[in-house]
Amino acid sequence: MELASTTICKKVSIQDTTRANKKIEPYRIAVLYYFGELGYWKMPRIAQDALEQGYDGPALRRLAGLINPVDADIDPKQIDTAFREMGVSAPLSKDEARLSLAAEVAAKALYAGANVFDQATHIAGYLCEWHDPLPELRRIVSLAQQSRTSSNLEKLETELRQAMADFLRSRQSN
Repeated sequence: MELASTTICKKVSIQDTTRANKKIEPYRIAVLYYFGELGYWKMPRIAQDALEQGYDGPALRRLAGLINPVDADIDPKQIDTAFREMGVSAPLSKDEARLSLAAEVAAKALYAGANVFDQATHIAGYLCEWHDPLPELRRIVSLAQQSRTSSNLEKLETELRQAMADFLRSRQSN
């Protein structure tokens, strides 16, 4: 899965997942929406892009026709339907979105040269808010917490890489 051009640490611009890459990524956009990173007001532009790229359906057409929508203009069920019209099994749970974002971050650490400690901290602090992580992320969060005070960072880095690799493998087998 290709990452957006901006880091996940900051609010992601929808242009990072549509216009800049030309081809929209419906699942990734859904992940951002259901995690809470993508506001409803961006859905008309997403729907327009989807229609331009061959996706079609009544919900996409309705959303694409909205101009400067307010919250009351868009029924969340219509957004779910629009995502289904783009091939996404919507709605996604926030936990599913969280796991998908965590997988992106772990892959970035393991395969794209990003700092393992920074990415683990992002998973622990931003995605899990330092408390009550999902079972699949507990090891990474625990190691990220240890990294804040550990004097043996080499060993901890190895353990973090292993925990991230195990997490990614578990995602592939599901």
